[in-house]
Amino acid sequence: MSYAKRLERALIEADLKAAELSRRTGISKACLSQYLSGVSIPREDRQELIADTLSKDLGWFFPEKDEPIPGADEELPDGRVPVYLAAAKLQMSPQKLRQALQQKRAPFGFAVWSEKSWTYHICGAQLKAYLGIKKESSAATEDPR
Repeated sequence: MSYAKRLERALIEADLKAAELSRRTGISKACLSQYLSGVSIPREDRQELIADTLSKDLGWFFPEKDEPIPGADEELPDGRVPVYLAAAKLQMSPQKLRQALQQKRAPFGFAVWSEKSWTYHICGAQLKAYLGIKKESSAATEDPR
């Protein structure tokens, strides 16, 4: 996973927008936009500043090549699913998934434009059905006693 995707995931996990990261770090929004789009990678001092601000180890942004995709092994909830997790399950980039949601091409969710930004809604139960993941029956999970 690229630095850009790791940064995007760290922002999601910290529940921050790039503008707030810019305010907290003093790194311009334009630079952060380039980092998030994969156009460039921050120099080392900025990498450390971003990692500290997002409460991550610097190594988290640069994993080993054979490390599994974050979210690929996570269980899908029946309720709302974050974009990064749905993208991992669909084996696509979060940006491509966002585009599909915005263009109403995803039968398991939708995107809503509100003044300045998009909000994404992905239904876990519908995503599971789309992926062919069957729901466990309650009889299989009940205690036989």
